[in-house]
Amino acid sequence: MKQFEEDKKYLKTDITILNLAKDLETNTRYLSKIINHYKEKNFSNYLNDLRISYAVDKLTNDVQFRKYTIQAIGNEVGFNNAESFAKAFYKNTGIKSSYFIKNIP
Repeated sequence: MKQFEEDKKYLKTDITILNLAKDLETNTRYLSKIINHYKEKNFSNYLNDLRISYAVDKLTNDVQFRKYTIQAIGNEVGFNNAESFAKAFYKNTGIKSSYFIKNIP
């Protein structure tokens, strides 16, 4: 899991618990239990939290990245559409992504 996070493989739009389990040479039930136990969330929330954390960091530190559309930012961090990115961003941070971007110093 640590290597998965360090390599930022969570940014891939096609990552699933099945292909992550294959990469880690385990099965999905075991991987799901590990994530639930150690991360205290399900795979989907774990993935979304990693992606949003990356997006917040990138938006805060990269002026060019802030110029992207919400759709493009979502795609860059692994979401398939702007709506799922916006929902996950709000759930994770409590503020809308557009508001966050406009208010970065």
